[in-house]
Amino acid sequence: MKIITQISLFDDTQNENLGDLEHLQKVLDNLPDEKLVEKLRSIRGRGRNEWPVEAMWNSFIASFLFDHDSIASLLRELNRNSQLRVLCGFQPHLYSVLTKERDAGGRKKRKEKCRIAPTASAYTNFLNNLRRCQDELREMFDILVKYMYEHLPDFGEILAADGKAIQSYAAKKSEKDSGNRGEKDADWCRKTYTTTKPDGEKITKTKKWFGFRLHLISDATYELPVDFEVTKASGSEIKETEKMLENIKDKYPRKIERCRYFLADRGYDSTDLIEWLSTEGVSPIIDIRNCWKGEETRQFGNTDLIYNYKGKVYFVPEIGEPIELQYRGYDKSRDCHRYGFHPKYHDKRIFRIPLKTDPRIFTKVARNSKKWKRLYKKRTSIERINGRIDRDFQFEKHTIRGLEKMKMFLTMTLIIQLASAKARMEKGVKTGLAKHCA
Repeated sequence: MKIITQISLFDDTQNENLGDLEHLQKVLDNLPDEKLVEKLRSIRGRGRNEWPVEAMWNSFIASFLFDHDSIASLLRELNRNSQLRVLCGFQPHLYSVLTKERDAGGRKKRKEKCRIAPTASAYTNFLNNLRRCQDELREMFDILVKYMYEHLPDFGEILAADGKAIQSYAAKKSEKDSGNRGEKDADWCRKTYTTTKPDGEKITKTKKWFGFRLHLISDATYELPVDFEVTKASGSEIKETEKMLENIKDKYPRKIERCRYFLADRGYDSTDLIEWLSTEGVSPIIDIRNCWKGEETRQFGNTDLIYNYKGKVYFVPEIGEPIELQYRGYDKSRDCHRYGFHPKYHDKRIFRIPLKTDPRIFTKVARNSKKWKRLYKKRTSIERINGRIDRDFQFEKHTIRGLEKMKMFLTMTLIIQLASAKARMEKGVKTGLAKHCA
């Protein structure tokens, strides 16, 4: 939306470095925010208009780009940075206050003062109005994602999913009479991680937090968001991801058609999810949990083949130790994996194991293949997105309470990432789009 005042080369307030301000202007130019601004105007109605909606909205965008962890920090910046005020569209205005001096009639005299930036109460009112515009914010996000699909031919071919824990600013649920400053939505969640060292030793770590969870689906190539949901901390990662995928299929079926691989950690290891993806023609690249209690291997039918939960297949000779077989590719005509001996055994037999034997273990891209490992490494892309949310958008030290407000702020961070990428694309850049999103 191009409603901001253009910077004059001859204005004596423009002597500082304009790099950050130019970035802000590019982001504002690439935001499809017309409906949102119109909604904010209608909510304000005929109320006081000392600080225009457009200027407040522009400055709110600036708070994300300029690393402000609170509105108080943003207001301090607006009071001392004339360039930012001009760019956002703020104009100084006079107001009168009562003084201790009295006139001849004994009444207190009034004095004119100049205010150059909004007050904290004005900004609070603006944020309260903005919280009523969740649908418009979501529409902006969807428009920007659609732009990526239309202008990046391989956007969405490799998707990744992850859940991100975000603590509430409050430490516990508030009492009923706590007012707007209380926390009534967040809850507790405990998550256990188990890792195995090279020597086989298992290490278990437990993470506990009070707050919310961001469920995110992103493009693994460009590291940009595709879909998201914000829930209480106890919200199930698998269930929320399944809902998002179903929603994408219903509203934007072409996105599912374009997707070839879906990446996720073992927290998403679910037969239902894997079968749903496979039915839609998407290859699941999802790490697997060991659900075999007391079993190391299982026999494949009445054959001499055995396999473990990681998808490794072995041939069991009459005498001697089991021989690990090499993966020889996917047989599309029979929907099965092919396995054979290492050349050193001088045995050219080929064995086939249908994927339906165990959909969790025998996925279309074999778990013990180089391709699976290469694709799974791309899952770190969504972890970098989560890192940027903490580091670049100051969610490590936020002051947010409440699910509605948390959803609004997280939606803003994702919108800004997409708008920044769109601005770079319009300059002809199509690589490293996520590097300068904040």
